[in-house]
Amino acid sequence: MSDIDVIREILTQEELLAQLAEEASELAHAALKLRRVYDGRNYTPVTESEAIANLKEEIADVQLVVTVLKLEMNLSESVRTKRDKLTRWVGRLKGVAKNG
Repeated sequence: MSDIDVIREILTQEELLAQLAEEASELAHAALKLRRVYDGRNYTPVTESEAIANLKEEIADVQLVVTVLKLEMNLSESVRTKRDKLTRWVGRLKGVAKNG
């Protein structure tokens, strides 16, 4: 039995979703901390390299819970979703730039 199977056997889907929410929250916090490092207006003693390392760790935590939840997308689904989201994001940014 793999480690992932052990987790799936012990934790319910509800508990795994709670874990995903917690890890996603920690990822958001890490991103905001790195933003503070870059911005410099709201001092934090964390260095850029520490903040980046923490951000990467939180990304990995989210990815791990997604794997345990069996929510991975296949490659074509992932590429299509990313392409569509990229198109919408660029469209919004162009709209803001155009309108001022």
